[in-house]
Amino acid sequence: MSAAAAAARLRERGERVATVEGTSGGLVAAALQAVPRASSFFLGGIVVYSRHAARALLPPPLMRRLGRAKDNYADAPAYRASKRVFAVELARWARESMGADWGVAESGATDVSTLPPRLRGAGAFSCVAVVGPGGFELVEFVDVAGKSRKASMLAFAAHALTLLERAVREAPPEGGGERKPFEKAKL
Repeated sequence: MSAAAAAARLRERGERVATVEGTSGGLVAAALQAVPRASSFFLGGIVVYSRHAARALLPPPLMRRLGRAKDNYADAPAYRASKRVFAVELARWARESMGADWGVAESGATDVSTLPPRLRGAGAFSCVAVVGPGGFELVEFVDVAGKSRKASMLAFAAHALTLLERAVREAPPEGGGERKPFEKAKL
C-alpha cells in the first residue's frame, strides 16, 4: 500500500484527508493512521458496511442521494452503477463534513459467493472515488476475480491509497497554483 506516499504528497501541499469505507473495512484509514505524525494530514474515517450503519451515521439528504435499495440492487449493472454513486457521494460528504481538503470513499463487493444470484454478474469489485479541491474528482473501479475475501479487502485498500496519491499528485493546488500552509489544530 502507498499510505506513506499519499501522506508525503498531502504534507507537501499542506492538505488533509478524510475517508469513508465499505468493503475495505477501515483498512485505508488504518494504513493512513499508521504513518508517523498522521494527525498532520489525516482527519479520520468511518466504515459504512451495512444499511444499519448508513442509517445511523449518514444524514437523510445524503441517504436520498444514494438511491433506493430496490433500484440499486435490481441487477448486476444497477448494483455496479450504484457503487459509483455511493463512492462519489460519500467522498464528497467526507470532505465536506470533516472539513478536509480531500475525501476518499470506497464501496463494492468482496466475495461474489455471498451476493444474491441476480447480483453475482457484478463480480468482486470496488469503486473508489477521490474528491479534492477545486472540484477535482477521480473515480475508478477495480475488479478482483478469484481472490479471498481478505485479499479483496487488501486489494481495495491498496487501490484507494494509490488513487489518493495519484490524485494529490495530479490535482492543481487550490488557489491557482499557490500551496497553502498547513495550520495545526490547537487541542
